[in-house]
Amino acid sequence: MIAAVVAGTPITVEEVERRVLRLRGGRRGDLLPADGTTEGRQLRRWVTQVMVAERVVADEAARRGVVATAEPPLPLDAVARLELGSVTAAVLSEDPLAQALYRDMTADVTVPEADVLRYYTANQDRYRTRAARLVTHWRDGRPVNGGRWYAVSPGELPEPAGHAVFSAPEGSRVGPIDGHVFTVGPLQGREISFEKVAPAIRASLLAARRRRHFALWADVTCARALLMPGFEHPGDIGHPDHTHRH
Repeated sequence: MIAAVVAGTPITVEEVERRVLRLRGGRRGDLLPADGTTEGRQLRRWVTQVMVAERVVADEAARRGVVATAEPPLPLDAVARLELGSVTAAVLSEDPLAQALYRDMTADVTVPEADVLRYYTANQDRYRTRAARLVTHWRDGRPVNGGRWYAVSPGELPEPAGHAVFSAPEGSRVGPIDGHVFTVGPLQGREISFEKVAPAIRASLLAARRRRHFALWADVTCARALLMPGFEHPGDIGHPDHTHRH
C-alpha cells in the first residue's frame, strides 16, 4: 500500500510504519501519543510529511550535484524552528544532505544594507545601554554609600527626586526633596553605535532570510506530493482527525 508519491516515486505505508516504530523505540518514545488515537494518527501523518520532505531534498540535491558533508550541524534555536515549520526543521536538524542542500540553495541570499539600518533604527531599545547617573546622596542628613559616588537609574529614585536628578545639569546640587539631597555627576548609558552592532544585525537578518528562502521552497515543492487518504497533511482540515477549530 502507498502512503504518498513524490515525483513519481512512492512512499509505502510499510516505510511510514517502520519510521513510526523507530520513533517509538527512541529515547523519547514514551512521550509519543498512543497508536490508534487521533493524536497517534496525526503523528503518522507528520512522519509522512517528514519522509516526503526527505525525498524532495534528495531529489533536489541530486539535481544540483550536492552531497552530504562533514560540516557542523545547522544551529536551530526555537525561533528558527518556528520560522521553518516543524517538518522542515526536523529534516534540517537530522539530515546532513538537507543541511548541505540548505547551504547550497541559500548561498546567494543577501541582506541589503538598508534593511540592516532599518532594523537598527526600529529597535533602538535593544541598542541602548541603561540610563544612569552618578550621584552623591544624603538622606535625612546621612550619607548614602558612605558619601561616595554611585550610579542610580531613574526607576531607583522616588519621584519627584528622580526627575530632578536626571534633568539637572552636571555638578549641580538637587534638594532637599523629601529628605534627599544629591550632588549630580555625569550621565551614563548611551546609544550603541550602528557600526558596532551592524555585523550582528546583518548575520541575524541573513540567517532569517536564508531560512525563509529554504522553507518557502520546501513548502511549495512538498505540496506537489500526492498524499493518500489517512496520510494527509496534519493541518489539512479535510480529514477527520483535524482538531483545530475556530
